[in-house]
Amino acid sequence: MKAKPKAKKKISIPFAPFPLPVLKNIAQNFLGIGEMIAHAFPYLELQLKQAEIELKKEEYGAIMFLMFVFYFLLFGLLVYFVALRLAPKQALPMAFTIGGVLGLLILVQLSAYPAILVKKKVRDIERNLVFALRTMLIEIKSGVSLFDTLNVIAQGDYGILSDEFKQAIDEIETGTAEEDALQKIAMQNPSLFFRKALWQLVNGMKAGADVATVMTELVNSIGKEQVIEINRYGGSLRLLSLIYMMMGVIIPSMGLTLLIVLSSFPQIKIVDEMFWGLLALVVLMQFMFLGFMKSKRPNLIG
Repeated sequence: MKAKPKAKKKISIPFAPFPLPVLKNIAQNFLGIGEMIAHAFPYLELQLKQAEIELKKEEYGAIMFLMFVFYFLLFGLLVYFVALRLAPKQALPMAFTIGGVLGLLILVQLSAYPAILVKKKVRDIERNLVFALRTMLIEIKSGVSLFDTLNVIAQGDYGILSDEFKQAIDEIETGTAEEDALQKIAMQNPSLFFRKALWQLVNGMKAGADVATVMTELVNSIGKEQVIEINRYGGSLRLLSLIYMMMGVIIPSMGLTLLIVLSSFPQIKIVDEMFWGLLALVVLMQFMFLGFMKSKRPNLIG
């Protein structure tokens, strides 16, 4: 059963005002500036490669510069024309300030975009890694060849992990040795656990060891890593639970007590909006805490 050729990944840039081919063509005129911007981000080239964004670092840097200029002019002009009616003397400084700040925010978001894609890719891979390795172990112990086992994972529902093995299948079908194909996808992958697993498998194959034995040790090794991650996460929950108690109980109760005490002074006027503001602050902190908890959850837990 042959693996289907991998479809070319569609590249999208956030906040792009024009289609990517148009931006890429315009960026060719600003490659010098793009190279200077790329030098400010040493890992940009690696992140673009791992995120499968088929752009050179100079091109991406030039696109970042174009996006900054576009949004600086866009927001600057909007603020300028609005401020002309409200405060004519302050129109130009406000336009430069607000346009520059918003343009810089877009620039920072674009600089972090490849790293965000890489992080999402790593999470998706490591979420399915344990299940994929166990499936491979069962297949190999059942007498299935390594190539067919890789094909099972490639055709399975393992997210980005299936796409990675599809690349290996395509390489093998074009005449590349299985060890070299696996080593190639391992070198290009941002997930540390995925690279360790494949390198352990490749080293065992090159040493002439039995694949079933190597896979057994590999699954046991990843299982131990999973237990370590769970224990580490459990230890961090103690501090997180203390932070949650402070945000959800201590800060609201102390805030209410302070407002009640202040209301006893005739010089200080306590209005209803203060209590609503305190409630909004507590809700915001709860959402921030949930996002922080989600980011701290180990990927190998699944």
